[in-house]
Amino acid sequence: MKILHLIFILFFIFLIPAKSNSLNSDSLKKVLQTTKSDTMRIKLLKIIGEEEAIFRIGYWDSISKECELLSSKGNSLEKLFSLKYLSISLNNIGYVADEQGDINKAIEYYKKGLSIQEKINDKLGMARALLNIGSVYEEYGDIVKALEYYHRSLKIRELINDEKGIANCLNNIGLVHLKQKSYSKSLMYFFKALKLYEKIDEFQLKSIVLGNIGLVYQNQQNYSNALVYYLKAQKIQEEIGDEFNLTHTLNNIGAYYLILKKYNLALEYFNRNLILEERLQYKKGKAVTLSNIADALFNLGKIKESQQLAEESLKLLQELGYPDKISSTSYLLSKIYERTGNYKGAFSMFVLHKKMNDSINNIDNRKVSIQKELQYEYEKKAAADSVRIEADKKITDVKLKQEKTQRYALYGGVFILIGIAFFIFNRLQFTRKQNLIIENQKMEVEMKNEEITHQKDLVEEKQKEIIDSINYAKRIQQAVLTGEDIWNKVSKEHFILFKPKDIVSGDFYWAYNTPNNRSIFALADCTGHGVPGGFMSMLGNSFLNEIVVENKIFKADEILNKLRAKIIHALEQKGGTQQKDGMDISLCVWNKLDNTLEFAGANNPLWLLRGQELQEYKADKMPIGTYLENVVPFSSITIPLQKGDIIFLSTDGYADQFGGPKGKKYKYKPLMEALIKNSIMVMEDQKLVLEKAFNDWKHHHDQVDDVSIVGIRVV
Repeated sequence: MKILHLIFILFFIFLIPAKSNSLNSDSLKKVLQTTKSDTMRIKLLKIIGEEEAIFRIGYWDSISKECELLSSKGNSLEKLFSLKYLSISLNNIGYVADEQGDINKAIEYYKKGLSIQEKINDKLGMARALLNIGSVYEEYGDIVKALEYYHRSLKIRELINDEKGIANCLNNIGLVHLKQKSYSKSLMYFFKALKLYEKIDEFQLKSIVLGNIGLVYQNQQNYSNALVYYLKAQKIQEEIGDEFNLTHTLNNIGAYYLILKKYNLALEYFNRNLILEERLQYKKGKAVTLSNIADALFNLGKIKESQQLAEESLKLLQELGYPDKISSTSYLLSKIYERTGNYKGAFSMFVLHKKMNDSINNIDNRKVSIQKELQYEYEKKAAADSVRIEADKKITDVKLKQEKTQRYALYGGVFILIGIAFFIFNRLQFTRKQNLIIENQKMEVEMKNEEITHQKDLVEEKQKEIIDSINYAKRIQQAVLTGEDIWNKVSKEHFILFKPKDIVSGDFYWAYNTPNNRSIFALADCTGHGVPGGFMSMLGNSFLNEIVVENKIFKADEILNKLRAKIIHALEQKGGTQQKDGMDISLCVWNKLDNTLEFAGANNPLWLLRGQELQEYKADKMPIGTYLENVVPFSSITIPLQKGDIIFLSTDGYADQFGGPKGKKYKYKPLMEALIKNSIMVMEDQKLVLEKAFNDWKHHHDQVDDVSIVGIRVV
């Protein structure tokens, strides 16, 4: 009888709608006071919470405690029920924390909920949690992480044919493209989402995507279309009573009128929005709206009122931590203070504005909050274990010390190479001078012979010193190149064919394995070879360590963009000059969690061998360095990998080598055919065969360039 009673209760409460129009909160509370069923109690608490506790973390926390209690004492059906609602409560806490600007708590509770959903195989709940986590990462600047979670969510939605969930994922991906200023792609995803929302009559979400479409048009300066979609969104939100999303729409319309300098109309929408946000306790929205009102008032000449609201906005924004909003508000305050004659305050606000701008443009600063999120759970668990914290601190100190030592070694190597170059120049000047002396002493035969002999010995001695110095530079370069232990962590099945033209090489290879199971590797061809090429390779290697190892940038195209900026800055290159020093490079980010490869290249392509088919992925046709045409960002492509695939990276030295019976170039086609033919061999044997073929082809010809090929098998 007990089991039948439980089944009846569960059947009844699952039939209660999430938001009932026939029952108000008061009547539900009366039922809550009289019910003796634990499961009924949890269901009623959830419904009441959705009616009146949207932004109250404490309320959802109380529900989660009820669920935990029932899961520990109930039977299997009660445990399943309680775990399901526990995951819902944790997700709601995460949502509220996110809206209140507490990203650490948001990530913590979303992931707790996801863990429970995976345990009970709640696919719909898993998809929702993944989407929420992706949204947090997107908001705080980690686009790679955001897309990773969005696509995981989308995959589950498609598996269970959840049209609403698919539309949600498409909308969020559209937002990513909007932030990246890929407006055509953004509109494509938004209109796909809109079509699905219209199909399933999902009015609230339809209004959200309408507002997003309006934002795209506004960014394209298509203001008439932007207003049309904003007003469509506003109409739906007012009809269904969606006050929270209405705040965003009212703010967008106010911003629209602000752009068009219709300040009184802008104030009308901003003031209405502020009332809503204060009632909803929406701190972030309130801070932005206060800044917008202050901007409109400033333009209307109401300086005193504008100053008061801008200062209130800045205080809120600094509490929450939004660099872009702090930047715009501090800039507004600098203009206000300048207008009132407070030049010290104006300067202080302008400095804050510039500091926030630098923070926004600096990827390290944009990702600090994400790094703190990822560490949060571990730091919380370790709070009571002081011994472990101290051990972690010592490990971190040792690692930082090692990295610092490596940096000093790299910089020392660069200075040594500079010294070598100066020494070579000095010796060449000296040699020319001695030859002139010999020429002027032709009339004195005996002295001439003696002087020639002396100068010959001197030149040979100095030449030996130069060669010894360059050999020493070679040892420095070999020490800087990524070691075999790191490449073995990338893949135990790999080879590196590396044949410098001269003693030191302008080619270099580099690899790094991240803590989050990614392997990043690259092969580069610097301008020139020998000592000049060696200088560039040392710079490139050092900058890759700084960008990836120190600054934690793991996205292929962003790494190349950063590398180009540092090379241009280091060489003081200016657009339109004839200075073309730089490098060609192919760079890969292998995500071993989902076995995908992200590739970005500057002139050098990527070859992927699958079976007996070699696929070439083109690089961007521009170098790492100043380019005479307009500089555009590097692009990247993501490639799904399969076990047994072989990734090949190559510089142009092998294909450009002259040789053979007619003294012609080897070219790329025979090289690619050789890679396919040799693919059945173990990787080390492939290297030996390639090296022998190169030497046979070159024969008595001089090597024309540095030669480098990297092969990596996916295992």
